[in-house]
Amino acid sequence: MHTYMLFIFAFVCSFSLTTSLILSPCAKWNTTGIVIAGTGERGNKSDQLTDPRSIFFLKQTQTLYVADAGNNRIQKFSIDSPSKIGVTVISNVQYVTDIYVDYENNKPAIYLSLGGEQRVRKWIEGESDSVPVGGPCPFCEGVWVDKEKNVYMSSASRHCVYKWSPETNIPIVVAGKEDYSGSSSNNLNSPEGVYVDNIRNAIYVADYANNRVQKWFIGASNGTTIAGLSSGEAGSDKESLKRPTSVWVDDETQVIYIADSQNQRIQRWLYNSSIGETIAGGLGTGDKLTQFDQPDDIAFDNDGNLYVCDRINERVMMFSIIDNQSCFPSSTNRLNSLSFIIFITTVFTFFYP
Repeated sequence: MHTYMLFIFAFVCSFSLTTSLILSPCAKWNTTGIVIAGTGERGNKSDQLTDPRSIFFLKQTQTLYVADAGNNRIQKFSIDSPSKIGVTVISNVQYVTDIYVDYENNKPAIYLSLGGEQRVRKWIEGESDSVPVGGPCPFCEGVWVDKEKNVYMSSASRHCVYKWSPETNIPIVVAGKEDYSGSSSNNLNSPEGVYVDNIRNAIYVADYANNRVQKWFIGASNGTTIAGLSSGEAGSDKESLKRPTSVWVDDETQVIYIADSQNQRIQRWLYNSSIGETIAGGLGTGDKLTQFDQPDDIAFDNDGNLYVCDRINERVMMFSIIDNQSCFPSSTNRLNSLSFIIFITTVFTFFYP
């Protein structure tokens, strides 16, 4: 019996330690950020960035990857290290616009959308050679990979999002109309960041020139505006966006987070809400620790801290989570209490029927 109890205890502990924090829709972050990459000045030293375009946090290794576009390289930063020194994992890449890092066979697999090559390439970290993914992607601005290893890439000049399957090796249009821009529900205009919800088979697109975020279900011919104005009009109030570049979605709550680049802020939109709220920035253009100059991308770590790629300021900022109280008294921060109780009950029932 003691052996079973030790097994259960060890399993539960390891389970809880490897899960990421479940963000409450009412979570709050410190509005003053910390510079964790870059010095604020352009340069190519190991602690500097030039025109950073995208970031990705790989939760399996607690590592932040930065697309250092102006230096044609990918930098890696360990969050556990107090040093701001980056390690170059890929060099000589032609102007990276977006990055996605998968975890394949215990190694990071790095997907890059390359503005210079106008396509997506995949690197396995530690290997010198890359492989092309999908077909041509003119003015490729966004890349995402789903659980089946399908690759999604947004073409700003062709106003659509492609999905490429490794099984068929054929890219198909899954959002927007190829070579047709517009603000109607079946169009996109210079799309940038993409996010794929594996649970609901939905694609979220930062519809840059339409100043909105569109949600497309796989196979649908039309999208739905879930942030910003469906008309495509820009604005700076709670209902509006201005040149959104990146979108990140909490699969648990369907809350979306947006890099609202020309409003110099990060917005959170609750599920089915018609207005957003500012969780970082929004205090004008500047280089203070409370300001941005064209925030281009966002990411979250295992503890719920927010990372922002502050492009023109040549840096990446981290905003610490300070409150993750749930919106409802019955829920918890890391695991839903009811689900956890069911899990424990199931385990005990299995060993002690």
